[in-house]
Amino acid sequence: MRNINVNEKKGQVIPFLQDGAYYYKKGIEAYQNRNINQAAHYIKRALRLEPEEPVFLCQMAIVMSEKGHFEEANELLEKVINEIDENMAECYFFLANNLAHAGDFDIAVKHLKTYLKLDPKGEFAEDATTLLEMLEDDEEELDDVEETEEQLAHSRLERAADLLDRGQFDEAEREVTTSLSEEPKQWDLYAYMAEAMFYQGEKEQALDIVADLLQKEDKNFLAQCNAAVFLKETGDIAWEQMASGLRVMRPMNDWYGYHLAKTWFFLGDYHEAYDWFKRLYQRHTFLKRPRFYHQMALTAWMAGDKERARQLWKRVTQFDHHQKKLAEWCMDKVIQDAKPERSWFYYRMPESEQE
Repeated sequence: MRNINVNEKKGQVIPFLQDGAYYYKKGIEAYQNRNINQAAHYIKRALRLEPEEPVFLCQMAIVMSEKGHFEEANELLEKVINEIDENMAECYFFLANNLAHAGDFDIAVKHLKTYLKLDPKGEFAEDATTLLEMLEDDEEELDDVEETEEQLAHSRLERAADLLDRGQFDEAEREVTTSLSEEPKQWDLYAYMAEAMFYQGEKEQALDIVADLLQKEDKNFLAQCNAAVFLKETGDIAWEQMASGLRVMRPMNDWYGYHLAKTWFFLGDYHEAYDWFKRLYQRHTFLKRPRFYHQMALTAWMAGDKERARQLWKRVTQFDHHQKKLAEWCMDKVIQDAKPERSWFYYRMPESEQE
């Protein structure tokens, strides 16, 4: 046996290093003993040491859900999925559970299907299948119920926005015209009509529509956004005054936040646009279509975040096979260090690349 010189070692302390796994284990023990507050305490300490560890984040989300802090739990789960490990199956299951309890059935169904695709024989597969069947049965019943006026209005806006985002301005104009014949006082639709007409060359008429919307007692938000873009593109310096007014606005409506993000993009303030896209990205209540990821990707690239752009276009390839070629083309452009163009914002293959 080695002879240790006690005198030589006197005064030295061998530190007991406690890493994230140590506190995580203690947190799990507390959770299993139903001591939720203590579990939260230990897992928070684990995360302070290893803030990007997906297992710790997922378990913290479970604890937050137990405490009734669903919004915080969902943010943690979405952080794992969107920023760290998109293939961590259980996060989709836990997120689906929280969303189902909150009444966001459509998004819950999407996450349950993703979980079952990633881990069809996983620990929660049976529970996921049961919940999915229940939600889909409820969805079928809801389909038989006539849509409310609010739902109809939003679906009209969604259809028009989709066409505009694809650069299909003539079709967007026809869609809006039909919708306005049914709902002539849906003011947001007039803003979309103005946008469709402006980019078909009918700029004076588009500006007249916007001016009329701005004359109303309750100024239309979409019209304010359109006015800033239209004025800038026609060389009118009044756009700066409109933009300064938009800069202090914080719309509570996610749909308006989305329109504002696009507005800042077309005004050339890519960092402001990127900030708004990131806010919406973190909001589980905002239904993100594949075109949203495409638009955010280009904005991220133009704001200098190439890696995030690549990740977002990768999501497009997973969620929209019809635009997989577009997303792959964009990722190639990032790798080639090409100069991004604003026209690529439209959710379609650039005309120069179309066969």
